[in-house]
Amino acid sequence: MSGDFDELCRLEPRLRELEEEVRAVRDDGRQSFFCSNFSWLPLNGRLRDLLGVARRPRPGDAPEPRLYDSCAYERAFQHLSRLLPACRGCGCREFQPFRDAQMG
Repeated sequence: MSGDFDELCRLEPRLRELEEEVRAVRDDGRQSFFCSNFSWLPLNGRLRDLLGVARRPRPGDAPEPRLYDSCAYERAFQHLSRLLPACRGCGCREFQPFRDAQMG
């Protein structure tokens, strides 16, 4: 997977900047809970601007069809979301068994 992500970063350098922001997210333990999904929401919005069907190229960007592919978005989503700290004490953990059962 990281090879795929590295190739996407070569094609879209702003993706590496986003990766650094994701790596900077920390659960400092000072709050009673930490929600990884809440932290991910604004970052995911930026990812959608960089990859997939909603990509917004900058003026002057060379056309690169691979960056508009939804599979490219999914690969980057998986890579980046796995870098975030796990949820702690939030509702996400409580609903995980229900979600897993629904996903079959």
